[in-house]
Amino acid sequence: MKVYSFSRGGLRFEDDFAPGRVKSWLAFLPEMVIVPLAVEAGSRSIPVVSEGRDIEEGMLIARRQGSGSANVHSPIPGKLVKTIKWAAAPGFLSDAFVIKLGGSFNRLGKPEVKHEWTDLNWFELRSLLDEYGVIEMDGLGRPLCDIFSKNNMTDAPITLIVRCVFDEPWLAAEYCLCKERTEAVAEGCLITARAAGASSVVFAVSAAERELGRALLEAAKRNAASGQITFAEVLTGSRYPQRSDYAMKAVMTRYAKRGGPVKGGLLTLGPATMAAVYDAVVFRVPVLERHVAVGGPALKHRAVVKARIGSRLRDLVAECGGFTGKTEEESAVATIGSPLMGRAAASLDEPVLKTSRSVFVSAAKRRGVSGKKNFLLSKIGGFLPEASCINCGECRSVCPLRLDPEDLYKTISCGRRGMVNSNCIGCGCCEAVCPSKLPLCTAIVRTPPGGDARAV
Repeated sequence: MKVYSFSRGGLRFEDDFAPGRVKSWLAFLPEMVIVPLAVEAGSRSIPVVSEGRDIEEGMLIARRQGSGSANVHSPIPGKLVKTIKWAAAPGFLSDAFVIKLGGSFNRLGKPEVKHEWTDLNWFELRSLLDEYGVIEMDGLGRPLCDIFSKNNMTDAPITLIVRCVFDEPWLAAEYCLCKERTEAVAEGCLITARAAGASSVVFAVSAAERELGRALLEAAKRNAASGQITFAEVLTGSRYPQRSDYAMKAVMTRYAKRGGPVKGGLLTLGPATMAAVYDAVVFRVPVLERHVAVGGPALKHRAVVKARIGSRLRDLVAECGGFTGKTEEESAVATIGSPLMGRAAASLDEPVLKTSRSVFVSAAKRRGVSGKKNFLLSKIGGFLPEASCINCGECRSVCPLRLDPEDLYKTISCGRRGMVNSNCIGCGCCEAVCPSKLPLCTAIVRTPPGGDARAV
């Protein structure tokens, strides 16, 4: 079977500090959780409970207010002790609830009641997804209903792309979820296709995981009504950033030219989102926990854990046995998401969000970072200010868009940010291979006009 990939650039992303793709385990229940009322740069939801209120597991605590926001539910039972301000992204403050664990669980350990969904139409399915606050779990956290509405602005057909592509080791949580909840992910695809109005479903799977792709395809066909949806599987390469929107679009364009059932607009979502859709529609529960890959040179152990939403990063550190003997909490730096594209956390008190698929923890100082492998130098200030480009061309050779990161970085460093007009996707390949450890991608993507690249 043909393997589809992007044409050039990229790299083989390996990291000894990532957890293995083995069975996940259930994390201990946190003593308290921090639940933001907005995800990333989304709109704030309106609180429907006040401080001092007793909270039930899965209870609605903030209601969606228009586009960009989603209903928020409590991941644990307890008491709402206070409201705090929390930075969901640089320069973006959101209110967050602090809930202290207490009382009994009404879902944990109880038998789940299945609800039939095959007779529901797209509007009823979207209403359920809206009610239970289902968002894009592997992206910016956009509400699914907003995504569906945007895709349905025209009458063109829609193809649902289920992105089960594992081009980096920090996708271990996504892999474990696919293996452990194959039936749920597959049925979630069917529900999503109906809710979005998609006429075909394509499972994009890394070539090394053909068995997983076959299992997802067979499970989807078993649960689908005959003739309503077209199913297919496409094998992709495993060079990073194969999973990016740019690379996936290139794959689907080539696949369609060879007769693949790809029609109209593309709706690309990950397995975690499919599982969340399944739980909301079949079991009528919001997202209370998610698989998170936790690792890094600062931790004693590495693991994929199922953590409650709102758990603090320090809770995940404890799940992995704490810090190594050479690491102190004061020097620990955590990054949420991929080490190449992730966001540096302000502290270990930041919470796990619905979009938090991995946490990388390293021991760092301003002038250097410990660890055999570390792709976070530019993001946490570990690069040397006196480092300079040696004109080796490595950055150009790995850029999947054929850009010249060296030239773009030098232009920005000279204060001519306004002259840079690139379509950089922020994959970070150039930073990973740069022998001078220059913050190439960070500068190109994130430096404001007129800013200094070294100050990013």
